[in-house]
Amino acid sequence: MTWQLQRSRGQLHHRETETPGSEATLPLPDICVTALKLRAERQARDRAVAEDAWQDTGLVFTTTYGTPYEPRNFARHFALRRTKAGVRYIKVHDTRRTCGSLLAALDLRIDQPT
Repeated sequence: MTWQLQRSRGQLHHRETETPGSEATLPLPDICVTALKLRAERQARDRAVAEDAWQDTGLVFTTTYGTPYEPRNFARHFALRRTKAGVRYIKVHDTRRTCGSLLAALDLRIDQPT
């Protein structure tokens, strides 16, 4: 089972993903592994600074207190970075499909090292 974080009626909810495509596995290039390791290091620093205020949610991307990152804030930051990088408009929701297409164009396979 896979799940996602959604805002509904003013609250954040963990919900199961709706389609089989939502659970499709993609290869993880080395650059992504590196980014996730850096994220883990940052989260460890945030946890140390927050001390007792830290909330362990088990999420990878959180606020500096371990709470879920607000989806609207993520979309806003994504748009700012996209604009700053000079990338054409794309919705956050479409990035998974774009990533899959790019990985296919690079001929990366799930069982193949990157």
